[in-house]
Amino acid sequence: DGKGGVAGVGLTYDLIERHRDTQPWTVSVVVRRAWTDAGARTDVSLDVTVPLAMFFGTRIPAPEDAGASSK
Repeated sequence: DGKGGVAGVGLTYDLIERHRDTQPWTVSVVVRRAWTDAGARTDVSLDVTVPLAMFFGTRIPAPEDAGASSK
């Protein structure tokens, strides 16, 4: 084998505002530079993360007071 190394930098962004009742989607972009005795290579990857919970329906929050009647 030969010698080499890798260096990278990335950026992640939330597409949906985070709060108690949401699961955020994220987009990440990563740029990597690898080099070996055989030469150098640059990779760019794009990753979109979608929460699986979104496919199982919307979460309905529990009532604030179980003894109160609805209006």
